[in-house]
Amino acid sequence: MAAAVALSAVTLTSTARAGTAVATTVPLTFTDTNICVTPAEVFTGMGELHMLVSSNLFPSGMAQSHLHADLAGLHAMTVTGKKYEVPSSFNQSYEADSFDVAPFHTTLEFLVQYIRVGEDGTYFPGDDSYEHYLAHATVNANGTLTVNDFSDDTRCH
Repeated sequence: MAAAVALSAVTLTSTARAGTAVATTVPLTFTDTNICVTPAEVFTGMGELHMLVSSNLFPSGMAQSHLHADLAGLHAMTVTGKKYEVPSSFNQSYEADSFDVAPFHTTLEFLVQYIRVGEDGTYFPGDDSYEHYLAHATVNANGTLTVNDFSDDTRCH
């Protein structure tokens, strides 16, 4: 979740000319906790954070901003040697009239999985953590909120 907030801040503070897309890859150290096992396990790993930030300003005054980020090759381990794979993705988009902010659309979506890898390849049901978060809002040209959707599917599997 902290990564999602940080990436959101990048989008809100990024400025780009029309049609600009900036791709960045940075090494990332990641620490989190899997609450799907007892006792909960803290794990730390390294991988790469890939980000693509783009924006457009149209002659009509509509502005768009998009951020896509994903973790690639993130392998993690607990202090006791339990191994994890951590695939995840994050998408955020804004579309707004730059003159009066209406109409306005925004979507925020992320998917995070903590896949606990059995040392002998044995599958243990319920030891993996999964979260899919989706929020979307639309405000029409009159400034009326017409769509306000939110879902958060968090579970152990």
